Amino acid sequence: MENYFGQTILTKNSMFTLATADVYHAANSFHSHRELELIYIYSGEGTFSIGQSSKRISSGTIILIGANAPHMFKFETNRYYDYAMKHGRTPVPLKLLTLHFDPNKLGQDFLNLPENNLLSKLLTASKVGLQLEGRTKTRAIRKLKKLESCESYEQLPLLLLLINEISASQDIPQSGENEDIKPFKKIDETRLSRIYLYTMDNFYKDIKLSDIAGIVYMVPNAFCHYFKSRTGRSYFDFLIEVRIEHACKLLRDGNESVSAICTSSGFNNLSNFNRYFKQQTGKSPIAYRQEHRQ
Repeated sequence: MENYFGQTILTKNSMFTLATADVYHAANSFHSHRELELIYIYSGEGTFSIGQSSKRISSGTIILIGANAPHMFKFETNRYYDYAMKHGRTPVPLKLLTLHFDPNKLGQDFLNLPENNLLSKLLTASKVGLQLEGRTKTRAIRKLKKLESCESYEQLPLLLLLINEISASQDIPQSGENEDIKPFKKIDETRLSRIYLYTMDNFYKDIKLSDIAGIVYMVPNAFCHYFKSRTGRSYFDFLIEVRIEHACKLLRDGNESVSAICTSSGFNNLSNFNRYFKQQTGKSPIAYRQEHRQ
């Protein structure tokens, strides 16, 4: 085993990297890499952002992220102020198991084989991030743990079995859904990191368009156009999603009244809060709390 920037590398002389860590390898910033990333969150809470999606994640989550897909994890323990701490919660310690694998190392001829048709679809679909659930999740975790200790000659067959099981079991979204979204450049990763971090640290306040546009040195109209062209949604749709995700967390974990949660999530009236909450979750805040308390 080898320690590398807070990670313990579990594989040696392998075509892929499997590592445990108590920090994420890219702290609080959008980034991309040529490898597929399969990340299992043993323990921790935070927010995962990719494409048009930004969602709360917690212990037990496992996510497959496509090659060259810009993404960001913002964990509660990674040197930032989480508003939830005001509610007396201690950040959940972070423990990760992460697999990085470059499928191109197998060669294009191998990837183009008819037997790998599902695998090719998975490589495309994972560019929007796939959260594994149910049996797929259970089997993926079991194989990841087996990869930690298996013999070197078993590693590649087990890795291919892992990826192909995900390909066969996961509902793969259709490609081409986001063709109007421009690909990220390095400047976009920097700008969007600033936008997302500012939003996640200040969502409970009244964020004016001029405030958020100023973070990336733009005028409001140019900012609105820029954000939608890179993410496929308006900035205020994103802001509402962040606020509702936070409200869901408080409804699941705390005992505050719905009115108090409305205010602490950044909404200035209960009617708007209830309307946006139902749009995003399909339930009222009270029904959502009752369901999760059961």
